[in-house]
Amino acid sequence: MALSPAGIITGLRRLFLVIGVSALAGVLIAGIALPVVGALGLGARESSDWFQEMELDFEPGELSETSTILDADGDELATVFRENREYVGLDQIADVMIDAILAIEDDRFFERGPIDFQGTLRALVQNVDAGETTGGGSTLTQQYVKQVRLSQATTDEERAEVLASEGTDGYKRKLDELRMAIDVEAEYTKEEILERYLNIAYFGAGAYGVEAAAQTYFSKSAADLNLIQSATLAGLVQNPNGYDPTRNPEAALGRRNVVLTRMADTGKITDAKAAEARQRDLNLDTSEISNGCTESDYGYFCDYVIEEIKNLEALGETPEDRVQALYNNGLTIETTLDPDVQEEADDAVSDRVAPGDDSVASLASVEPETGYIQALANSRRYGVDGDGVSNINYAVDKNMGGGGGMQPGSSYKAFFLAAALEQGIGLNQRYNSPAQIDLQVSSFSNCDGSIRSTETWSPKNYDTGYGNIDIREATEKSVNTYYAQLAQDIGLCEPTRLAEAMGAKRADGGDFQQVPSMVLGANEVSPLGMAQAYGTFANRGVHCEPTAILKVRDRNGDVIVDNTEPDCERVLDKEVADAVNSVLEGVIHNSGATGGRMQLEDGRRAAGKTGTTNNAIAVWFVGYTPQIATAVAVADVDPPQEGLDGRSFNGETIAEACGGCVPGPIWKQFMDEVHEGKDQEEFNEPDGSVINGVTTTVPDVRGMSEDDAIDALEDEGFSVSVAARINSDLPEGVVVSSDPGAGSETASGTTVQLFVSNGVPPQRDDEDDEDDEDDDDDDDGGLRVPEQPAPTLSPPDPDGNGNGNGNDNDNGDDDDDDDEGWS
Repeated sequence: MALSPAGIITGLRRLFLVIGVSALAGVLIAGIALPVVGALGLGARESSDWFQEMELDFEPGELSETSTILDADGDELATVFRENREYVGLDQIADVMIDAILAIEDDRFFERGPIDFQGTLRALVQNVDAGETTGGGSTLTQQYVKQVRLSQATTDEERAEVLASEGTDGYKRKLDELRMAIDVEAEYTKEEILERYLNIAYFGAGAYGVEAAAQTYFSKSAADLNLIQSATLAGLVQNPNGYDPTRNPEAALGRRNVVLTRMADTGKITDAKAAEARQRDLNLDTSEISNGCTESDYGYFCDYVIEEIKNLEALGETPEDRVQALYNNGLTIETTLDPDVQEEADDAVSDRVAPGDDSVASLASVEPETGYIQALANSRRYGVDGDGVSNINYAVDKNMGGGGGMQPGSSYKAFFLAAALEQGIGLNQRYNSPAQIDLQVSSFSNCDGSIRSTETWSPKNYDTGYGNIDIREATEKSVNTYYAQLAQDIGLCEPTRLAEAMGAKRADGGDFQQVPSMVLGANEVSPLGMAQAYGTFANRGVHCEPTAILKVRDRNGDVIVDNTEPDCERVLDKEVADAVNSVLEGVIHNSGATGGRMQLEDGRRAAGKTGTTNNAIAVWFVGYTPQIATAVAVADVDPPQEGLDGRSFNGETIAEACGGCVPGPIWKQFMDEVHEGKDQEEFNEPDGSVINGVTTTVPDVRGMSEDDAIDALEDEGFSVSVAARINSDLPEGVVVSSDPGAGSETASGTTVQLFVSNGVPPQRDDEDDEDDEDDDDDDDGGLRVPEQPAPTLSPPDPDGNGNGNGNDNDNGDDDDDDDEGWS
């Protein structure tokens, strides 16, 4: 019969394969049985040398293991892994499991060396005819080598190389594994190899190693496996997906029976016992092993823990290295989470705002003395897909998995209150506080000095004017026009510094917009930021860095991160903090204050502040006891943000959203529950010197140069702002007057405004000159100050003439320039 071209090609191919296999087999024989082939000549010796001197990159290293996140009670919160594996020692694996795996994979493992010589040659002959390495012949040691190489493959190309089965590449792969197996058996005992194999082998369903497999399929430890279960698991190793009992139960049952028969053949069990076992069902008792936070009962808290891991330098040089450690290194992470407290937070939030509502409620709670995070809750369920589901943790800053934050409204006034007290302004400081007030933006100073602007800022109160009131009444009733004037006097720099030092940074990670409207909450913050900041007041001026992690242990149980000693720093004098506590306590407990509905059960003392942005896009309540500080925000977070008035919250329509009527009840419900059984603690009484304030005499700087005047005032503890450059007979750059004026008694931290000559003499007729000279002699020592000085510099207003955010309700300003949006 004539051969076809295809037949000729097939024959030649097989011939070349036979030649190649023969050569490789010769090398194998020369390497393994060198004494026998020593007389074969130089070729064999060269082959042997080459085989033994092969440079192979094989370092078993540590296996990837599952990391476990625990709550404060030591119960599992979540598991995180690249490969679901828990390494166990050989003494933690049932003997019957060991017998099963040896019977089906390598029954003579303990009797022979690293290579099954006869089996390998037999497989080579069979594979030549097939054209690929389909046959076995591998010892358990060789299988271990292959599993290690697979686990270390990081690319598709590397994985393909390890799995190569066709042609010369397939035989080369086998030869590599043979050589590596020799090294492994020289390095480790048989028991060590068996232990490593049972921990690296893949058993299907995402289970790596016998312990994970036992938990996945039978919900028990590998130490407790019985004969039926052991035979089932041992049968999976050859083809984990094909014999997966959850997807292919019939195939798994057949394979299990093969293992049982093989166990009887090798004397591991009797024929009768094997026959009886083959009649039994698989009797699976599966457990779903979750990976990550999606399946956790406390997904948002879990998510924060993982974000915090990225910042732990002990786990690696970069955030990427630390994530790799989390997913591979078998860490145990002990957290601050009390499940009972977290469940109270979840209940309080969901009782008021439903997952499907178009607004979001977020809660963050911390322990003031430690910074330990007690709870993180959002009204939307944690997840990736579905209605009412989100993986954005709106309770925290953006760099920790949160959004861009929410404007805090009047709850931000607390930082201006603290800054004023720190500068020596007493609680008896009074301002006339009309319903609306017009203030020149240039009369405000920030950390860069006087704000250059020709704009006018016109904040207004929600309801009415209040006349001449002090700081307590202004805070309790959240009077915007009072706090606007307070910000004008103390400047914007110190409150900004305080807010950042206390943890209330911009949620998006940017710099604070130091504009007048920031006193009314123009900068977006997160509930966790506000909770830790108010917790600093509760802790009498000591800020503790928030953490959800207590300890991190490595796979050996050694502690590598320890946060049991809180990271705390004093950022505010305790006398000032005591005075702030006294004022904010009045917001809840004094008649007519905005937080009166948030009084806790049994008369427990608490302090806090309401907050509502313009148009009620976000509403807040932030409050605390000496033991716990909690912030709650309810906001429209989906662009374009719109007001909450008239919206439905878990089926209840609120005509006018406010800090005291939506987030306030959430706060109260949570705080009442978590304080149950705790001792009632009181705030410290404020020091009299802080209540009364400290005054300093304003020095006379008229006639000085601008720079000299600033130095003189700052030496006395004042902040300085150049309010205007005005027409004057004095030379350009010389101070004409100040406000407060020379000799005035005022708080040392007050901002003194300077009026500086622009060098242009005022124009006047003769009669006016005489009158003016008389006036000058009487009023300001010959220095001429216009009644309404107008600045000459007029770049764009930094806050866009923003009228800021409202008080506990709404300041009534509907301008488009009030910084309502999320950046």
